[in-house]
Amino acid sequence: MPDENGMKEPQVIYRRAQDGTPVRGDLVDGEMLWGMAVVGGPREVLLRERDREAPAPPEDGPARADVRIEFHGPGPADACPPEAFRPAEEEAPGIGDAVDRCLDGTGAEGAFVRLLMERLPERGHAFWLIGGAVRDLVDVGPEAEPNDLDFAGTLPPLELLQEIEDLYVDAGLGDYRPGMSGPSLVVHLSRPEQGGPRILEYKALAVTDFLFSAYGGSLTDDVTSRDLTVNSLYYDHGRRLLVDPSGEGIAHLRARPRVLASRNAERPAGRSAGVLLRFVKFAVRYPDADVTRLRDWAADLPADLPDRLGEADWRALRYSWRSHVPDAGRRRALEVAGLLGPAAVALVDRLAEGAHA
Repeated sequence: MPDENGMKEPQVIYRRAQDGTPVRGDLVDGEMLWGMAVVGGPREVLLRERDREAPAPPEDGPARADVRIEFHGPGPADACPPEAFRPAEEEAPGIGDAVDRCLDGTGAEGAFVRLLMERLPERGHAFWLIGGAVRDLVDVGPEAEPNDLDFAGTLPPLELLQEIEDLYVDAGLGDYRPGMSGPSLVVHLSRPEQGGPRILEYKALAVTDFLFSAYGGSLTDDVTSRDLTVNSLYYDHGRRLLVDPSGEGIAHLRARPRVLASRNAERPAGRSAGVLLRFVKFAVRYPDADVTRLRDWAADLPADLPDRLGEADWRALRYSWRSHVPDAGRRRALEVAGLLGPAAVALVDRLAEGAHA
């Protein structure tokens, strides 16, 4: 950890932003705020307990300007124990240089990502690299070459999208395509060609109390929107801090055999199916992994899970199946599904049948 942060508690380093951004736990006209979502327009709406069972966020939900907000909610790190925050270079020697090489090696794209990594903290918002890039740099070491740059942070998605739109042309990326995936609220910037790869993805810290995507949570809330604990490590490049909010991600990654476990608590059936398929993917990748915790998680899923999915869910699942479960691994995928239980068997059988149709 840099010297200037050496005497500071994580809760001080990661204070909540002072720009009026609401978070879960604030009061909205005297009622607890449970999170925020995006509706058509697009515009942000504030969510309360009454919205938990709604199939979609309320189109007529209040905006910030419509209500009186009392800022009593916590900062993003307040619920994390001190041991969740570790000097990144001690846990993953060379991680800082590896991320710098990744950014420097992609020219204007990397320079733009670096610009965002600098600007958001200047606005008082946290911005972490998350997911496979961090997992591989911790597991394999600095020789790992991250393929995807996925980020999480405290800036709401529409504001991050506006930040990108304000900057990307002057950054030499005028032909690139910024956007936000409606159902997931993932903000992205893609290369110019149709279907071109995304040079970055960003998701605001999530809350999982709803039947739709919502945000405004803390690090410990966000872990419940991730697939596996080993993919729930948050790297702050500016501060060279590695955050393990679950308290298990690093240990599970370094265990032999590796432990595949999840704290996912998302409620939509499509998300449960997507997470289940991710379990299969990683169990195929790590054939000797301990999947006991995944089996326990999957045991709570309904056996008729595939029948609860919509066509949009199936499109996403088929794409994920083709992309992440190679032909050579599909026999193993069926074996893993058998270990995970009836819901996994039904899902993988349906996907395998479609692949041979």
